[in-house]
Order: sequence, then C-alpha cells, then structure tokens
Amino acid sequence: MSLYSACAFHGTASNSSRCGLLLSTLARKRSSSRGVVHRVRAAGSASPDPGTSKPAGAKAASTAAAAQNLAHLWPSVSWSRYHIQVLFVDRTDTVRARLAAGLFERCAEWNGYGRALYPWTCGLTVGGPRDIHAISKLTALMRGARDLEILPRYFTRPAEAFETEDLDRYDLVMALDSQILEEIRQIVILEHPPGADRDYYLQKVCLLTTFSHYESDAVLTRRGGFALLPAQLSFLLKTGAGGLKASKAVVDIASPDLASPDGAAQWEATVAALILSTASLVKYLIDAYPDNMPHWDPVD
Repeated sequence: MSLYSACAFHGTASNSSRCGLLLSTLARKRSSSRGVVHRVRAAGSASPDPGTSKPAGAKAASTAAAAQNLAHLWPSVSWSRYHIQVLFVDRTDTVRARLAAGLFERCAEWNGYGRALYPWTCGLTVGGPRDIHAISKLTALMRGARDLEILPRYFTRPAEAFETEDLDRYDLVMALDSQILEEIRQIVILEHPPGADRDYYLQKVCLLTTFSHYESDAVLTRRGGFALLPAQLSFLLKTGAGGLKASKAVVDIASPDLASPDGAAQWEATVAALILSTASLVKYLIDAYPDNMPHWDPVD
C-alpha cells in the first residue's frame, strides 16, 4: 500500500532536485512566519538525527502550559527522507478517511508542501460489493467533495484494508475515532513484545483529533499571505456546525449519514472537524521540519 519509496517523486531527476530546493526554501521561509511557535520536547529526548523533530503547538503565551500538557500525545516525525507519508484509517475506508486525506492534501498544497506530504487511506475492514444505496451515497460524496475541491480519485478507487505492514510503510497512522485507535494499538501490542519496537510503532499511531488543539484560533483563521487555510476552508471552519469551538470539542469524528433528514448538518459537522484536525496536522508536520536539515541533492 506504500505510495512512494524514499524521496521517489514522479518525474525526472531534475524534478526531484527542484523538490529538494523547494523544501529548503520553504524551511527558511517558515522560520520567519512562526512567530509564537516554540518547540516542546521531553527532557533528554533530543535526537542526534537532524531529520527527527517533535515540535510544539503555536500557542499564545496564556495557553503555553496547555500545549505542554498535550505534547506527549504528539509523535516524533522524521524528515530524513524529505517527505512524510500519512495513513488515515476509518472503519471501512469509505467516507471519513478519504475526506480527511483529500482535505489534508489540499491544505498541504496550499502551504507549498504538496510534494512532501503524502496521504493515503484504508479501513480496518473492507465492505462488500456496492449496492444501489452505496452508489447513491457515492454520488452524494462526489458532489460534496467537488464543492470542497477534493480530487475525485479519493472517492473512486477501491477500498483497502489495514495491514500490519502499514506500520512500516507509513510515517504516521491517523485513526478517525478512539475505537479504531485502540484496535490498531492492540494489533501492535499483539505483534510486538514489550520493548523498543512496540514503543516505536505505538507512537506512530495517533487519534487525528489530538491535533485539533495544536494551533491557536488566531492561526487557524488567519488571513492574508500567511493564512494556514484557503479562504473557502477557513470560512467553513468558522461557520460550520457551531463554529471553531464546536469542532475543537470533537474527539471521535462521526461518519455522516447522508440519507438521514439531518444528513446535510452531519456532513457540515464532519467537514468542519476534519478541516480543523487535518490543517493542524499539516502545520504540525511543517513545524517539525528541522532548521538544521542539510540541503538535499539527488546527485549526491
């Protein structure tokens, strides 16, 4: 299920070289826009690997303590391959994970990291063949995805099931709700005895909404040249389903029942919660790009 090998972007060697130059340039620009971003690391956890970093959230001074309390929930990520692969996991690989991946990609593209942050999706199980109701649901999903400017491929490809090997294929595994998180963690615990290997894999598995609290409201709704989100997504985040405060209160992102009388409201709430969590995850990963990363040259 792996999308790319280490730094194996589609295209020629010159394209790869341009990607490396782009990342180096973005890293320099990013440092000027962080402002109140500060790094939170546990004592003694600094890694000698310049490609590994664990940033803290960009919080106002009054919420710095809260950010430190959440820091243990955020994983260490390695930029040593100059790209990050993220796997979004829901129950059946139908709605939530695909919507999350599409929004994640759109936010990454908006921030100039579309060639460095790669999403993919799967489910813990794969549903049966599509019936007429599933086809009708897919049509509604495609319409909603089009309105969000999400590429159709996210909703048209066949569903895939989670495999233990995915823990090695991807840098991070994002569970869409607490039950899925626990089931993946149990897979890790059964597969690996207590020790460094188990700890390594467990820290790669996270609840997506944990990142909803990474950034301040001001950063999430910022406008202008340093806006984290496109104007459309920023508007939906502020106005959808009770606003930003309601989205930050979401722990388990629900799958909308588009056939129900309140299907539109459910869709709106799911979209708002996913915009918040995926945008914050993108910002977390951008902030994790180390300042001391050497310039990457594919020829060397």
